[in-house]
Amino acid sequence: MGPPSGGAPAGPPPPAGPPAAAGRAGVGRASVVAARPKPVRGTPPPGKKRKKQISVRRRRVYAALIMVCLMMLGAVTVAGSWFFQNVPAPKDLKFGESTTITYADGTTVAGYGEYTRKLVDTYEELPDQIVWSLLALEDKDFFEHDGVDYKGTMRALVNNVTGGDTQGASTISQQYAGMVQDIRDDMSYGRKAREAVMAMKLEQQYSKETILLHYLNLNFYGRGSYGIAAAAEIWFGVPLKDLTWGQGVMLAMQVKAGDGSFDPRLVEEGDTAPADRWTHGMEQLLTLTDDLSDEQLDAVQAELDAGMPATLETLENPGTWGHEGATGFITNPTDGYIWEELESRYGLTQEDFYGEKEGTGGYTVQLTIDPEIQALAMETASRGDLKRVKNDADQFLDDNDQVVEERAAAAEYVNDDGFFEFEDSNKEAALYEFNESMADAVVAVEPGTGRVLGYYGGDNGLGIDKAGIENPHPPSSTFKMVTAATAILEGASIDSWWNSDSPREFEARGDAGPVSNAGRTENIDKTLTDSVRDSRNTPMYAIAEKYGATTVLETAIRMGLRTMQATSSGDIYRFYIEDDGTITYTVHNTVEADGGYVTDANGNIDPLASVNGYDDDGNAVRTPLNLDDTRAPFDFEIGFGQFPTSVKDMATVYATIANDGVYNETHFVEKVLNRDGEEVQPIRGLEETQAMDASIARNLQWVGSEIDGDGGAIDHPYTGKTGTWEANWDGFDDANAHTWYVGAIKQLSIAAWVGNATAESAPLLNKDGGTDNVFGGTLSYPVWKQFMEGAIEAKEYERVDWTQAEPQGSAIVDDIVNDDGTIDADSAYCATPTGAADSRCGVQNPPAGGEECDPISEWMGLCTNEEEPPGGGGGGGRDD
Repeated sequence: MGPPSGGAPAGPPPPAGPPAAAGRAGVGRASVVAARPKPVRGTPPPGKKRKKQISVRRRRVYAALIMVCLMMLGAVTVAGSWFFQNVPAPKDLKFGESTTITYADGTTVAGYGEYTRKLVDTYEELPDQIVWSLLALEDKDFFEHDGVDYKGTMRALVNNVTGGDTQGASTISQQYAGMVQDIRDDMSYGRKAREAVMAMKLEQQYSKETILLHYLNLNFYGRGSYGIAAAAEIWFGVPLKDLTWGQGVMLAMQVKAGDGSFDPRLVEEGDTAPADRWTHGMEQLLTLTDDLSDEQLDAVQAELDAGMPATLETLENPGTWGHEGATGFITNPTDGYIWEELESRYGLTQEDFYGEKEGTGGYTVQLTIDPEIQALAMETASRGDLKRVKNDADQFLDDNDQVVEERAAAAEYVNDDGFFEFEDSNKEAALYEFNESMADAVVAVEPGTGRVLGYYGGDNGLGIDKAGIENPHPPSSTFKMVTAATAILEGASIDSWWNSDSPREFEARGDAGPVSNAGRTENIDKTLTDSVRDSRNTPMYAIAEKYGATTVLETAIRMGLRTMQATSSGDIYRFYIEDDGTITYTVHNTVEADGGYVTDANGNIDPLASVNGYDDDGNAVRTPLNLDDTRAPFDFEIGFGQFPTSVKDMATVYATIANDGVYNETHFVEKVLNRDGEEVQPIRGLEETQAMDASIARNLQWVGSEIDGDGGAIDHPYTGKTGTWEANWDGFDDANAHTWYVGAIKQLSIAAWVGNATAESAPLLNKDGGTDNVFGGTLSYPVWKQFMEGAIEAKEYERVDWTQAEPQGSAIVDDIVNDDGTIDADSAYCATPTGAADSRCGVQNPPAGGEECDPISEWMGLCTNEEEPPGGGGGGGRDD
């Protein structure tokens, strides 16, 4: 809309508002509230005293008239010192803006900045609802005067000098001039005169529309919001264009009430000032019959009849907000994923986004997070908040048993077993009927792009992230797909044979003792395929020993692993692939310094400080990965998933398998827009590398295509692996602490982890509170399945079959050959056509143990030494 063609009618004087609250004169609203009655001093004596009072009053009036004359004269002659005031041109005003963070579809998720500041670029973007609401309250004749309302100024001055309440009478142009010169708190007559002169200068050089646009952009509207666009979002959660008339008046009320005196959620109970001011504004709109259409006037009347609109509950909203939810792990300013990514990919620092300095901020960071998939992640995994301690009066208590108002300040409830418990308030959660101490985390990554589509590490994005680097978990048997990939890369096939004896001695283990397969006692050989599917540990240790733990680690890194924790020291390693393809790492932990510890930007102990120090640019020192050292920085136990990593990383690893071996850099930022809506170009592209030949990845897809859990397989072709890791908690022998299921379809990879909310080593419990039948297939697979099936339905993913795998590598049998060069006759290998033709196999199908060996059987070589342990293939099927 444009300015009106004719002037607004003067109309009757505005009705008197409510009595002014104490201290409100300083915000310049006295012109809309009733003047306080002067105290009665009694009947003055006749004569001279009366005359003296009249004389003083007249002198004040004369002074006011002289001041107005000087102002008028100055407008004509542009002379005197006031007229050299330098008013910044609207186009020259520069200040920072806050940054907006959105989902992939543009829905706002969070903000980052000193304040929430949003600028409107053109006058045409301002809706009538805010333009006329502002003018109705502040300057009805804005489009008619030349920057100064002389009559209003005269009236205000006369009132002020004769003892009335201080009145403003400043036009929009005058108020704008005062704001840019930062003199609005000066209530002197000199300030009014300077404002008047500057306002006239502005009116001579700029259009009314330009002045009004910048006035609305510059103002503070309370609740941490600068600019009318920010105010619309903060106060009502709507874009500027969708404001109603009632909402427009509510925001216009705040232009000179930054102290919150017109905020209905901040004033004391019984204070009617907000309602009275709002009603006055709506009634003033109804007098603009020459400016508003009949339809608009009817809408104003209807909203006036309905009453003052409700605002959002947030009372104070600075520029940094929205990080306390599940996506806060991605966006929070302390350690959110996006900040390191933005600097690496776009060369922009957090300071660039904060908007404190002029010309900074104003960006929109669009995340890769899909709102539908994120909602499914929350629905699947969230169990609500942890229970808090309360007294008999249902009041929250802190750690000292003192009553506290805020839930967050209360102590966590601990049950008789010493475990935290969730409220379990989400009936849709996959674990809803499970023990209330069980926590879970899920991450969804898109194969072929590396986009993180869903992320849940907990409800509180400012708390502990169960899906991220700060709280890694042993990946257990889900890592066996990486170990299998290493074997194939090194020349073994999925049909190669491995010694699956349990327990099995390894010289490299030393005092650590033998490796076992989940406590089984068995003497059996398995193919690589069955070793993975049946989740056997001893073959995986053997593979790591044969090819090197560091080779397994390299495979994992090239597949997308970026973090791993050393269980002995607690050090967290972060891995990088440099431009030349070499691998480096940094080491992180709490680090002692100057009698204390290295702290982060907020002064807190930094749990991820660099153990090896920092370079001249302040970056953690990187160390090349020594591929010649087969047991450092991690030992052979890496083969069966002993060393903790993140849920995010495991989702990435399986995304690489699903994408036929192509690794795509995992990322959270889809794109960045500047304040003009233009896309900011990155300074580097996303990594995309062939981690392994497509045929190797397809072999892995086939290996994982039959591994499921409770509830059965999904109806799409998938690949996946279960995982279970043991607990270490007094009173809970033979319990497990972690379960996993990581799996993918062609379009989506999901990692699901379940653990105890109390501690990493605390036991997992079944529905009855016991520890039996708690495995990846019974706990984590149902979480994965619910999330995956929900995503398939929501995104309408089509069935895509895996491409048939071509054989890779050789069916080696090195690991099952005895020291004397023979292979146990009872080995399953020897029962295959290949084994039957292998002279190393010795005897086949001996008589059952304990039977007497007859001469013919002995002659045919079918007898065994009774002192040898019997063969057996016990413990088949799903181990976890």
